[in-house]
Amino acid sequence: MNQQTKITQLLGDLAIPIIGYYFWDWNMFFILFFYILDVSVSTAFTFVKTKAIHKHHQTSNYPWKHIFLILIGYFLTFYLVYFLIMNISPKVNLSKEIIRFVMMKEMGLPQGILLLPLLIVGGYMQYKISFLIPKAFETTPIDSLWHEHVKLFLLIVGVIALLLGLSSWVVFPEGVYVWGMVLGSSGYRYYVR
Repeated sequence: MNQQTKITQLLGDLAIPIIGYYFWDWNMFFILFFYILDVSVSTAFTFVKTKAIHKHHQTSNYPWKHIFLILIGYFLTFYLVYFLIMNISPKVNLSKEIIRFVMMKEMGLPQGILLLPLLIVGGYMQYKISFLIPKAFETTPIDSLWHEHVKLFLLIVGVIALLLGLSSWVVFPEGVYVWGMVLGSSGYRYYVR
C-alpha cells in the first residue's frame, strides 16, 4: 500500500469518531462501541482472507489455535472494558448506552443501521486494496494472517488492562480517553497494519 493510500485511510479512520464526538453528540462509550464494531468487522474479514487463501492453495488446515486465542481476546476485552467503564464512570448504565448508541438517529435513520454498512464497506475496501489487488492471498500464510490479528488483541487487552490499573488511582477527563482511542487506533493502523 502506497503512502498516499495509507494517509487517506488514516484520515478516514480518524473522521468518524472525531466527527461523532464533536458534532453528533457521541460520548466516550459511543466511540468505544464504534471501535468494538470495527474490530469485529476486521475479524470477519480475517475469515474472508482465510477463505481466499484456502481457495487459492486448496488446503483444508484451519487456524483453530488462533481462532481460540481471538475468542479469549474478545472475552478478556469485554470483561476488562466493563470494569474500566465502572471505574471511570460508575453511574453509567451500559445497556442503556448501547441501546442509545444503536438507536440515535443521524439523517433520519438509527446510526446502528448506518454505521455497520459503512464499516463493512470500509473493511471490504481495505480487503480489496491491501489483499485482493496485490494478490496477497498467493503469498500470505494463514498462520501469519491470524498471528497479526492475535497481536492486535494482545495489544488491546494490554492497553485496557493498563488503563484499568491507572483508573484505580486517577480518572482522566473524557476527552483524554477519546483522543487516546482515536490516536491509538489510527497509529496502530498506520504503522503496524
